[in-house]
Amino acid sequence: MAASAVLPEVVTPIAVSAKPRARRRGFALLLLASLLTLSLGAVEDLYGNTDRGDVYGSDAVQYLDIARAFQQHDFHSALNPLWSQGYPALLAAARPLFAAGPIGDWHNTRTVNFAIFTADYLAFLFLLTGLFRSRKSDDSKRTLFLWAAALAIFFVTQVCIGQVSHVNPDELVTTLFFVACGLLIRVLHTSASKPIRLGLLLGLTLGLGFIAKAVFLVLGCALLAFFALALFTKRRKLTPATAAIAVFAIIVGSYGAVLSRAVGHFTLGEAGSINYAWHVNRLQKWVHWQGGVQPATEAWPKPSIAHFAHWETSPPDFGTPIHPTTVLQTSPVVYGFAAPIHATYAPYFDPPYFYAGYHHLFRLRYQLIALVKNGGDLAQVVLTQPLFIAFALAFVVLLSEPRIRRAFLPSLRRHWLLPAIALIGIAIYLPVHLEGRYLAGFLAVFLLTLLFTAFELPPSPNRLRIAALLLLLGFTGSLIGYQLPVWRNLVHHKSPSNNIEWLRGQALLAQHLPSNVQIGVINWTPNLQSDWAYIAHVQITSEIASPQNMDLFWQSSPAQQQNTLATFRKAGASAVIAINKPLSAGGPSWQHLPNTDLWIYRF
Repeated sequence: MAASAVLPEVVTPIAVSAKPRARRRGFALLLLASLLTLSLGAVEDLYGNTDRGDVYGSDAVQYLDIARAFQQHDFHSALNPLWSQGYPALLAAARPLFAAGPIGDWHNTRTVNFAIFTADYLAFLFLLTGLFRSRKSDDSKRTLFLWAAALAIFFVTQVCIGQVSHVNPDELVTTLFFVACGLLIRVLHTSASKPIRLGLLLGLTLGLGFIAKAVFLVLGCALLAFFALALFTKRRKLTPATAAIAVFAIIVGSYGAVLSRAVGHFTLGEAGSINYAWHVNRLQKWVHWQGGVQPATEAWPKPSIAHFAHWETSPPDFGTPIHPTTVLQTSPVVYGFAAPIHATYAPYFDPPYFYAGYHHLFRLRYQLIALVKNGGDLAQVVLTQPLFIAFALAFVVLLSEPRIRRAFLPSLRRHWLLPAIALIGIAIYLPVHLEGRYLAGFLAVFLLTLLFTAFELPPSPNRLRIAALLLLLGFTGSLIGYQLPVWRNLVHHKSPSNNIEWLRGQALLAQHLPSNVQIGVINWTPNLQSDWAYIAHVQITSEIASPQNMDLFWQSSPAQQQNTLATFRKAGASAVIAINKPLSAGGPSWQHLPNTDLWIYRF
């Protein structure tokens, strides 16, 4: 939705009076609020902390690899059953606008992320104007309160929780979810002149959401079912829902056909199944599953949970992988994975390929453990945000007025659709795995609709002032306290140039290795989030990836080390990179890369 289409709709509810002066004041307030919101988003985009402190953050390299595959017209590699294509396609489309090399890559991600955040804000305004238009006439104080509270909710959910700086599709998913909710409001609660056209737009939005992230398959089906139910209860024609279902089905079917052809079997994506196996059934996570039974101490770190899961007495049989990563050497263990996959780190780029052959299973005990764990994670997301606590207190203050309390539940029953869909979105993640960034859009819609429902009747001036003060304090707490790392990075002029991952990548680039060259890595952990390797444009195809095996390598004799290095070379590596090599280990053939903890052994 373009800004020219959204902004006039928003000014109208702010400037209740028809006088030009009131309209100008409303527009000025909107402009000031928009500039503040976008500025805060830009600061988080440039100076926000990734969850691991890397240049791009966890899971980012996989999306960047897909974007790079799009740029190189390698559509077979780009069509991945785990990592969705919508967000990487935007990165690939914008990439020619920036200079070649790592600096251009970084500027590209920052620009695309901010563009998505801007679209996210406009989509939120689109939803918000729909909610205002569905209300009866309001006084200016209530309207101003609702407007300010809504913007505070947007900031906390989309900047503090959603985090503009992260290289992932979650902000894009939220944008499309806001648009879908805005379309629903217009069809159901306003006098839409062309409901079928809005239904078609709804189907298109949900279809694009599915391409952005697989969760939209379940979310879209639930939303469309609820949409049809809402039309039926209002005794309206079902043609808008039918139109939306048709467009959504066409997009999902077309995408599924293309993806299935690329993968080699029918699939609509395998993110749900592999994540369920990892997070609920405790299949060995991420990489290097070789079959067999995982020790209880690894599957369930707490003995009490392992005992409750019956893992020690009745561990599950997950089957045997069809094409696992190859154990090239057993002492120390060296894994090789030069599979028909072109990526920075293939095992995590396409886990469904390396995990093919595992047995799906359902055990109630495992599911209960996952629900309790994820419920705790959800509580942590909510309770660590000062605004959410303030919102709960303000809600109690508003409902303490008897007439508002009596009107609240009947009003909520009339406007059940959006909060129900928001709860469905949260419920999709709750049984498997959730993080705050997954839930940002759902939390925003749920809180926003609760707020509007509570304001069906005007509260007393005193309660309104108390609620406004509470929300102001909560917003200030989130802005200053929760975002403190961002402000610290801003003061210290944080840039990727002083990040260890960036320094590693630049130092490796200075070695002038061929682009996409295969390398081996000696590290204390698998190289899941290897920003440095993406920056250097190399492919990790073999590794030593545990503290025990790394120590075993460095403590072995020179002859044994040469045998292991020969294993890397036979696997196709043109060089071996060691991270944190002991100074006294190795020999003169190992070259230290300046300003980093990397050492290189070239063949």
